[in-house]
Amino acid sequence: MDLREDKAWLLQSRINPFPISGSLTLGHGRISFVLDRDAGDAALGWLEKELEADDLAARIATDEQVVAFDYSLEECAVSWPITGGGAIMIVRTPGGRKWVVSYDYPSGGSIHQTMSLFTGRSKAKEWKKALAEAGA
Repeated sequence: MDLREDKAWLLQSRINPFPISGSLTLGHGRISFVLDRDAGDAALGWLEKELEADDLAARIATDEQVVAFDYSLEECAVSWPITGGGAIMIVRTPGGRKWVVSYDYPSGGSIHQTMSLFTGRSKAKEWKKALAEAGA
């Protein structure tokens, strides 16, 4: 299976997103989300609490690789809620954690939301195919 990697945003929840920029990766039987440099400008408090980690912004600024999650596909359940319009992926992991990942930066405005819907659906199809090939 080929490695798949896309720019994505980790969301606190679908209702209260507080998006954090990073890279969603699928490969070698694993799915992961690693924060990128842009994440240092985000509201990181919720993720610091979730990861039980301090000062993520400083770690990102020193180019430290900050991994939000990294799981074997066998340990996860991946879904795309209908209400997410195809742009949102839910990764349920051991221990009951639900990671919400968006392929498009969540923002307001009906024109942007319409364009994001098309982009999100396209990426969702690609990810569904890649996950099926990986046996998830």
